[in-house]
Amino acid sequence: MPFTGENLLERLHCHAVENGSRPALVSAEGQTLDYGTLWSSIVGIAVGLMGRGVKVGQRVFLVMDGSLASVLVYLGVMRLGGVAVLMDPGLTMAQWSGRLRDLSPEMVVAPREILEAIAHLPGEKRVPLELSDQTVDRLVGDGVGETPPPFPTHEAVILILATTGTTGMAKYVTLTLGNISASVHHINTTMGLMSSDIEVITLPLFHSFGLGRLRCGLSAGCRIYLLPGRFRPERLLKEVQRCGASVLAQVPAGIRLLLALGQRVVPWLQNVRLVEIGSAPMKIEEKERLMILMPQARLWHHYGLTEASRSLFLEYHQAQAMGCLNALGQPPVGVEVALRSESGEVVTHGVEEGELLVRGPHVTPGYVVFPRDPMIPQGQGWFATGDWVQRDSLGDYHYVGRVDDCINLGGFKVYPSEVELALAAFPGVVDVAVFVRDAGKGMQIMALIQCDGLRPFDEKELRDWLQTRLEPYKHPQIYRLVDALPRTPSGKLLRRELPNLVGG
Repeated sequence: MPFTGENLLERLHCHAVENGSRPALVSAEGQTLDYGTLWSSIVGIAVGLMGRGVKVGQRVFLVMDGSLASVLVYLGVMRLGGVAVLMDPGLTMAQWSGRLRDLSPEMVVAPREILEAIAHLPGEKRVPLELSDQTVDRLVGDGVGETPPPFPTHEAVILILATTGTTGMAKYVTLTLGNISASVHHINTTMGLMSSDIEVITLPLFHSFGLGRLRCGLSAGCRIYLLPGRFRPERLLKEVQRCGASVLAQVPAGIRLLLALGQRVVPWLQNVRLVEIGSAPMKIEEKERLMILMPQARLWHHYGLTEASRSLFLEYHQAQAMGCLNALGQPPVGVEVALRSESGEVVTHGVEEGELLVRGPHVTPGYVVFPRDPMIPQGQGWFATGDWVQRDSLGDYHYVGRVDDCINLGGFKVYPSEVELALAAFPGVVDVAVFVRDAGKGMQIMALIQCDGLRPFDEKELRDWLQTRLEPYKHPQIYRLVDALPRTPSGKLLRRELPNLVGG
């Protein structure tokens, strides 16, 4: 199912022609580019990169630090038809070495200190280019009067994102211009983004979530304020009020920091009409508190992967009215989902459970380095997410757990996420993780509990409380208190590290 609509580059060109004076991007330093200047800069950078030896289809490593310069280079590489490989500014030397070895870029665009640090790393010959405003100006200047390359096709791979999820194994996800344009289309259509909207982006732009927000805003013709760096709630709130933002996006960990401020956030957020949340789940009580603080806003939570961005959506107010606030949501128009049962049967209708499959023009064509077991089944075009879900009678999907995390105890199947969801609702529990280990009496379920410290932890009370909420075989046999659980910056649990907290 290829994408057949207007792609992101065509949308940007259209904005430049029809509304060139409309503000497009505002840097953290206050520099503003309108859509006309933005487009001419993108074209100039594309031509300037060609003059430095980058050809259509070649890879350009770009440290995506959230600066205006990094955004312009990213869009310039896309206009050229090159393949942007976006890099986290905080990568270690070992990670840099692995990516250079695996992907062999033609050029590396990075701040000077990073270029100097990686200069000794082995790999094929690569052109270093300092990431700075001055470099952008030179590229744009070099491109003036020169003929730009043809627009890339929808099928052209123009982006590679490295994702490890919680497995620790690097995967290099390829995305085409059609993939990202299809994703932009169904996100904007679902959420109702308008050209009059103003958005502040604090999310990292080297991840799918933040990068998606940038593309969505530019495609719709919005004004986007870039606010890179460590997330600080007060900084975000001041910027939202100062620029009159109507849209913001955040991961659940960031939302929790906002919720901690309580009613104080209400005056700062009263003009926000759209919020997108993603990358990790949120507790129902957190969703309810956010709805109370922002009754005027549509609060969207998405489910998706780098390989299939935003495949399910849930709007909190609507979901609460339907009694399904704990669901993942439903697919937007243009995205197909199905379930694969334990027997391998693909089911598209009815109340079922199974592994969630996704199909649509937003789904990756594959990986540069494929995992041991390819995640795209051949022949049917379904992308296997690895998540086991239940589908209810209303068509909402509910997360049960990772297929490969399933614990088999004497023929009984236990999904850690289901147990964790129940335990997280117990008063005083801040965070919880469940895994199986051999404690000398056979395989047993262990629960690691982080408490709020406001009351003593009572294991018997918790066990009694759990009796009416989970089947007996799903109850943990061992409980341990911990100070904190290992999570990624976006809030995903690092399950492989859990045994280390209890000595193996």
